[in-house]
Amino acid sequence: MIFNVAGLLSGTLGDSRQHKIENEQLMVEDRLLTHINGPIHLIRTDRTVILDADITAVTQAICSRCLEVATVNINVQMNEEFYPLNIDLMDQFYGIETHDNFYDDPALIIDKQNFLDLTKGLGQALIAAIPIAPLCKDECLGLCAICAVNRNLIDCSCPQIRSDLHWKSLDKLLDKGAESPS
Repeated sequence: MIFNVAGLLSGTLGDSRQHKIENEQLMVEDRLLTHINGPIHLIRTDRTVILDADITAVTQAICSRCLEVATVNINVQMNEEFYPLNIDLMDQFYGIETHDNFYDDPALIIDKQNFLDLTKGLGQALIAAIPIAPLCKDECLGLCAICAVNRNLIDCSCPQIRSDLHWKSLDKLLDKGAESPS
């Protein structure tokens, strides 16, 4: 996911380019991200290139309830500012002094050959968008707390005991014949 932005950098203020990522894949931190898709919009400012993208991807994770493999759909809205190392392409520097410490994140650099490499920044954004507790499906029943079977596959006959003390007073209502929501 590398884009040549030389024409954009040497153009005029406000110039823009449209790109599209289609069915790409990326390996980030030992995690495979597949089916990466989405539009990319690049806009030239007086000293940077602003990227606006709405990217979707798919990865595999472990369901936080049943511990089975789950397919996780990821959507990330990415708005980043990329800084060119080749600032002399832009209209007479606009009075900008270039210093090596001007650039905070190496993932947001446009290299000397005017290539904007979206790979690292997009990988970081997609990994950050993975849910902390992914689910295989919204209605996942999880594992039985007593016999540890996957309740999505086997309907065990273990009594479902609430171990949380916060529910103790509500459990008395069930003992009196109140209807359980499940």
